[in-house]
Amino acid sequence: MDFKQMEYYLTIADLKSMTQAAAKLHVAQPYLSRQLKQLENELGVTLLKRTTREMTVTPAGRVLQQRAQEILELRQQSLHEITSVGDGQAGTLRIGVITSINNGLIPAWLAQYHRSYPKVQFLIEEHDSSEIPDLLRQRRIDLGISRATNLLPNFQRLELPSVPIVMVGRDLTGLTKNKAQPIVALKHKALLVHHYHVDLVTKLCENAGFEPNFLAQVDNPLTLLRLANQGIGVALIPQDWLDLIQTTQLQVKTLAVPELIRPTAVIWQENQLSLIAQHFIDLIQSQKIKIKTNIRLIKN
Repeated sequence: MDFKQMEYYLTIADLKSMTQAAAKLHVAQPYLSRQLKQLENELGVTLLKRTTREMTVTPAGRVLQQRAQEILELRQQSLHEITSVGDGQAGTLRIGVITSINNGLIPAWLAQYHRSYPKVQFLIEEHDSSEIPDLLRQRRIDLGISRATNLLPNFQRLELPSVPIVMVGRDLTGLTKNKAQPIVALKHKALLVHHYHVDLVTKLCENAGFEPNFLAQVDNPLTLLRLANQGIGVALIPQDWLDLIQTTQLQVKTLAVPELIRPTAVIWQENQLSLIAQHFIDLIQSQKIKIKTNIRLIKN
């Protein structure tokens, strides 16, 4: 059984239709049927039961379906690793990033990187912060970018500038001008927050003696800014999100709360950094790329 047969079988088993599988694989249906029959004869088992109405996967077929998927994924991973140990001029750079980081940072880095390594492709995935270390251990990603606080065993990291969480809204009058605000500035405010920050903000408010009023918990940072721009509440966002919307209506206030200054880092597994990923780290360190905010805010 070769890789091509595995691919054929997986497509048939997933679609449960020889006609649809042949169309997807761009091969003739009789040829695909012969490949399946040859595979069943080689293994000595029935993989798929076929009737005039439907096609079902047998217990033996399900085992092969799972194992074939694992083998093909391992093959793809191995090809990636083999390419990565070359000169680092071609291949795929896989980055895992948590959703609370403004993805506006990453395109600027990748644009700079692409100019030096035009044959490298990019795969950017969003994950929860708790998932990124495991993805690195499994070598499903090369680098993780997160609001890191502690250095994990057997990991290395490159510290990026810390990012404060700021208040953004249509009307922030009544607050101290030109000064960072204490946590009590959030009292009686309808708060718009990313779900990632809910627990931390709740803890800080409760320690200050009041319950926060969360009007909306939103996963999409652009939605948070748009809601704030509608004047229905105050958004709490990392400062590096401010370039996601163009407006002259929003006001911004910093918060004098050390816990709301979020450290940011690129992390990777020790002794597992490919040349492709190393070039990316080198670029960040040498170029000192800085992302400037495009949003025009009323700062009072």
